[in-house]
Amino acid sequence: MITLTFDSSDMNREIADVAGRLEDSTTVHDIIGEVLLDETRERITKEVGPDGSNWPALHPVTLDNRRSKTGMLRDSGELFRSIHKNSSAAKAEVGTNLNHPKVWVNQYGTTIKPRRVPFLLIPFGGGRIAAKQVTIPARPYIGIGRDDAELIRETLERYLEE
Repeated sequence: MITLTFDSSDMNREIADVAGRLEDSTTVHDIIGEVLLDETRERITKEVGPDGSNWPALHPVTLDNRRSKTGMLRDSGELFRSIHKNSSAAKAEVGTNLNHPKVWVNQYGTTIKPRRVPFLLIPFGGGRIAAKQVTIPARPYIGIGRDDAELIRETLERYLEE
């Protein structure tokens, strides 16, 4: 499980100023959570990290073994569907409730090595190829993006104007 928590003490001054004009801190955190949820889903769709950098391309072997060609981190759709938000008077959280290694592997990357045999056998092109190890690069999807704070401030201001 990976969760990003955005609590009131972490707000930059501009967001805190706008949020301070709202009496209901639950609403403030609900708006923040919704913005971060939308931005997280958008980054997955665009295949970029919170810092705006493009994710590394998939290896040809990975592409050959995919069930779907819908895009990175969306092969089965399970991870994408699991992204959710929770908000309260004190904080907004965005994350996934999946308790599976792929959650960590996609966010942080990893190297897989065989433990009991000399090499890994990977399906490819109707056969198999052998590898001493496989490195999966990080494709971070949870995090506060470069422009997220500005978007949160703008969304809170629009809410105040309504």
